[in-house]
Amino acid sequence: MKLTYYGTAAGEGWPGLFCNCELCRAARELKGKNIRTRSQALINHDLLIDLPPDTNMHSLIYGLELGKIDNLLVTHSHFDHFNPTDLELLREPFAHNRPNIFQIYGNSLVKDKIWSNVPNISDVESNINFHYAVPFEPIRIKDYIVVPLLALHDKKEECLFYQITQGNKTILYAHDTGAFPEQTMDYLKDNKVHLDLVSFDCTMQSGEDGKNHMGLLDAVKERRKLLNLGLGDDNTLWVVNHFSHNGLWLHDRMVEEADKYGFLVSFDGMIIEI
Repeated sequence: MKLTYYGTAAGEGWPGLFCNCELCRAARELKGKNIRTRSQALINHDLLIDLPPDTNMHSLIYGLELGKIDNLLVTHSHFDHFNPTDLELLREPFAHNRPNIFQIYGNSLVKDKIWSNVPNISDVESNINFHYAVPFEPIRIKDYIVVPLLALHDKKEECLFYQITQGNKTILYAHDTGAFPEQTMDYLKDNKVHLDLVSFDCTMQSGEDGKNHMGLLDAVKERRKLLNLGLGDDNTLWVVNHFSHNGLWLHDRMVEEADKYGFLVSFDGMIIEI
């Protein structure tokens, strides 16, 4: 399995669009891995996670081939993870020679945002097939088994993150979330799937949150819980992702601190194979 991180920032991006703080000014000057776009990832070449406003940039800069992708997992309806107006571009005359229906999996607010934000939904609805992602009910997509898990994030909606298995490999992609809810931990404990890669939210970076997002120390705590349940081992890759300038560390400092705990630090364009 291959995981590609196309966007690794929180909602404001990094540097923040209108921000003039010291860290955003530094990112503009240093560039490189300090430039982070809104959160998006791809499993192999065909299973997309989230549709942020920066999706077109990801296709231009990093070669995200949307014409080959027809399955989208949406974590929640916040604008930095789901920009539904782009879905109008699935129809003619914006997209030619696209025979496959775009399969979208998400919560009820994701569905509502599609139907309320796509101006010509009557023209594109035949190109879209929405599926309600029921928490803890496995979904078969091609040769993947995808399990939507409950996240601890926005209390006003059923936010999700995803466990994705292909063959004997499993990725847990856990964004946006604070400490894993009890129901999610119970599911993971009861089903005992070995996790080959876990990608943790790390919005707060140097601090802790645990309620809506995580910081590095929160990720350390959640990893300990997973290890105590026997869900990971010395071969599991542990990654932190989804960063904000409010966390106070630029990329190199984040790498230095995360390395102390055995975590990899994501960056835009990063590819990991397991």
